[in-house]
Amino acid sequence: METRIIKFYETTLRDGEQTPGVNYFPEEKLQIAQALADMGFDTLDCGFPISSPGEFEAVRLIASKVEKAEICAIARAHPADIERAWEAVKIAAHPAIQPFISISPLHRRVKLGKSRDEVRELAKAAVAQGRSYTDNVDFALEDTTRTEHDFILEVCEVIIKEGVRFVTLCDTVGFALPWEFGQLVADVRREFPSVRISAHCHDDLGLAVANAMEGLRNGAERVDTCINGLGERAGNAATEDVVMAIRTRSTDLAMDVRVDTTKLISTSRLVARLSGMEPQWTKSIVGRNAFAHGGGIHQDGVLKDARTYEIMTPESIGLTAADRRMHMGKLSGRAALAAQMRELGYELEKEQLNSAFDMAKLLLGKKKVLEEMDMRYIAETAMNNTGSSSFSCI
Repeated sequence: METRIIKFYETTLRDGEQTPGVNYFPEEKLQIAQALADMGFDTLDCGFPISSPGEFEAVRLIASKVEKAEICAIARAHPADIERAWEAVKIAAHPAIQPFISISPLHRRVKLGKSRDEVRELAKAAVAQGRSYTDNVDFALEDTTRTEHDFILEVCEVIIKEGVRFVTLCDTVGFALPWEFGQLVADVRREFPSVRISAHCHDDLGLAVANAMEGLRNGAERVDTCINGLGERAGNAATEDVVMAIRTRSTDLAMDVRVDTTKLISTSRLVARLSGMEPQWTKSIVGRNAFAHGGGIHQDGVLKDARTYEIMTPESIGLTAADRRMHMGKLSGRAALAAQMRELGYELEKEQLNSAFDMAKLLLGKKKVLEEMDMRYIAETAMNNTGSSSFSCI
């Protein structure tokens, strides 16, 4: 089976900035945009220019400076919005715009106060206007997964006829189950075999990455993602998760990415620093504990061969082997303790190690974490108490 290269609509700069508490200054957005472009992402969703003069200038700044990626701005299906989006990106080496409209019954009634016919015509007109500026016009169907199936197809039909490039199917509130989202993509592709689909998934039920992967598996060509899983409410599908899921299981998926995965950590840390939002320690791929091991059985296996409990290498995402951590806790074993002691310069003999192990477990009944001074105290006490003069500082 031929391997498909998956495209990315990287939305850290727009949906990621909609994370409550995040506010980037224009120069900060440019820093992130340059990092994402250097990694090889296809399209950068840079912002919503109509929302404020500052946002317009930030998108325009990125458009003027970043040449390696396509620079996109979003717009509601309003003529003024679409014109403003185009004004912001038209100076880019590779400009694009993505109008959007809510299509679900709830959104039509509560947000828009419009009928199906009116929404369909607004979508059609938005694509037509966008196409008068550029061929690179995508269109997003907000709240697709809570919309009548026939109406999804109706909207797709009119925007495809107007020449839309990508149709973005949105699980805006993270409502879909993976098989449902996969079936949605398959149904749209079956009805319109030439359609190009982008999958936009939120994480309200913790299923954004699973839904995105099912969308890709059922024929979506592109996926919308955010570094560190930022985004509205519980966030979007995390860029690092989708990238490494595809790279790690490339053969089984018949998919791959043209992204420099060795820059994932540096970009994650840049976004964390500028956003003020640190990933949780147990966050997949980029979390502090992603290559940390606490259980004795696991530690012993990793010390013998890291492949026993790791499915990717630290180096593959931009870390080093030295970033792999053995956490000495109450569930740890002697192998991990010996390894940590060696890192501190102590080579303990068997009897000394047993004594140090007993002391460590005793101390962990009083402290949650053993610090370096604790480990050094344990090592030196163990060597002195065993009466051995053997001390190796390596």
